[in-house]
Amino acid sequence: MELLFDHTLGKQEQQDLVICRPMAIVDQDEEAEALDKGWLALDHPVLGREVFYQSRSTRINLDLYRSRYKEHTYNGEEIGYKIIDASEMVKLLSLPSIYRQYMKRKNFGADYDPFGHYHKRDQFMVFYIGTADNIVGFTKQKKYRWQEENYSTIDTYDSKDLAGVESVIHANTIPISDITLDMEIDWAHNNYVSYFYMGSGYETSSEYKANYRGFEWWTGTQWSTNKKEYRRLCRRDSRIDSLRDLGNLSLIRDKT
Repeated sequence: MELLFDHTLGKQEQQDLVICRPMAIVDQDEEAEALDKGWLALDHPVLGREVFYQSRSTRINLDLYRSRYKEHTYNGEEIGYKIIDASEMVKLLSLPSIYRQYMKRKNFGADYDPFGHYHKRDQFMVFYIGTADNIVGFTKQKKYRWQEENYSTIDTYDSKDLAGVESVIHANTIPISDITLDMEIDWAHNNYVSYFYMGSGYETSSEYKANYRGFEWWTGTQWSTNKKEYRRLCRRDSRIDSLRDLGNLSLIRDKT
């Protein structure tokens, strides 16, 4: 593993603040170890290579998870899904249009393009109602392998017996996010995946992740199951709106 550090910004005249993004180039046989230390693959290359990043990563221990829905339906109609390898072909399914509409509806910043780069670990889970061309949502996912001594087909990202599957970005045209996330987790569990990763856990929009049985979050040194502390940190994130707040973060008295 080769470490990279993007020293983005610093303040030292009026406050002591350093903003630095740690990244890593991870070898194929190091993926499971990297996951265990909180690293996840960035969705766009840096210096022409795939890199992993550090954050308050979140995941579900699939040994503890139980499905939240007896049926995956919307207004009485069954929601189906299909798995598609990531390529330019997904644009023919109008997924970029679904994504733009979703981001606008949720009032999220749209500075991230899930269709800008595809890695061989990437796949899309596409959700539909009725016929397969009636697409109502999608999720971009990343697959992570076991280390070579534990995983005989190291040159592939076969869906069976993976160290982890990550849900990178989800979008839909109807309110089915909770249902389709349950479908994603079920798929991972049925394919013998060990952990289901849900990306970073920041701000109040990420509090829902702690609602799932088997939830864990990366503190920077260990995976924690303390949901109360996780939710507290998410709420604190949303209260920070200036560099001065960030620089004096340890002095902020968190509200209960």
